Amino acid sequence: MRAATRRTVQRGLPIAVSGAVLVWLLAEVDLSGVRSAFDARVAAIMVPSLVLFAFVTLAIEACSIYRLIPRPPDDFDLWTAARIKCASYLPGVVHYTLGIGGLAVLLRRRAGISLIDAAGIVLLIASTDLLIVLTAAGVSTAVIGRFPAGVRTGLIVFLVVSFVGGLALLRAPASLGPLERLRSLSLFDGLRRLPTARLVELLSLRTLFSACFIAGCASAFVAFDVPAPPARLIGGLMLVALVAALPIAVAGLGTSQAAFVYLFSDLAPAERLFAMSLVLSVGILALRAAMGLVFARELTREALDQARIDGA
Repeated sequence: MRAATRRTVQRGLPIAVSGAVLVWLLAEVDLSGVRSAFDARVAAIMVPSLVLFAFVTLAIEACSIYRLIPRPPDDFDLWTAARIKCASYLPGVVHYTLGIGGLAVLLRRRAGISLIDAAGIVLLIASTDLLIVLTAAGVSTAVIGRFPAGVRTGLIVFLVVSFVGGLALLRAPASLGPLERLRSLSLFDGLRRLPTARLVELLSLRTLFSACFIAGCASAFVAFDVPAPPARLIGGLMLVALVAALPIAVAGLGTSQAAFVYLFSDLAPAERLFAMSLVLSVGILALRAAMGLVFARELTREALDQARIDGA
């Protein structure tokens, strides 16, 4: 009973967090102002922008997966990798770990590799994204913070050196002593063992993924006529991405809206910012759900079935 209760709490917590934050935000903003922020111009810009974002990022995801398989079978190509990623979108909406689990299972079955290897590939991509977002968010804080120019430069250099140095320590052949247990965590296993050339390729792909996220979000600033300096825009969006990546809400819904409104509060009214963030979050979720159902229907069912089995 205790295990069942724990699973119920784990499944329900992200929904409760998203709902509570959204209710709080709705109580803080003028709903008529939120509605008035939407017009035909917004749709004309955001619909094609979000569609382009969804398909370009899916292509990057497929390349990331495919390039990490040492010897892919003849029937496993980029299209298969894209369909597998599509199929993981719906379980991922329910809970972040369900999406990861569904992707690993489908990758094992379609690529003919062990579940451990499949999970390692998925964790490697996730850990690379985490490192990039953390570094970018730290640099963003230094850029947009109210620090003297010399302090900002020092912080940026420190963060970049820390990123490179952290990767070097993870891959160092010598023991790290007390830190060896931390380095041995499964989350970092792929970063330790991946060949250098392939690691550089993966970092490039995931950095491009982050750049696409920034470009997709920037289209919302254009659509809602909210001017923002480039450094301010990039810095704030990377911090929003960091908040949205926390697995405490349904695909970052609610928490990303709160972060968006707070970080850009000096650029536009809260109602317009809230509307912008809703268009981005709901638009991306709806597109990804549709892609999973249209382009990978049988794989989506398989991923959902496996997610229910894992959660039982």
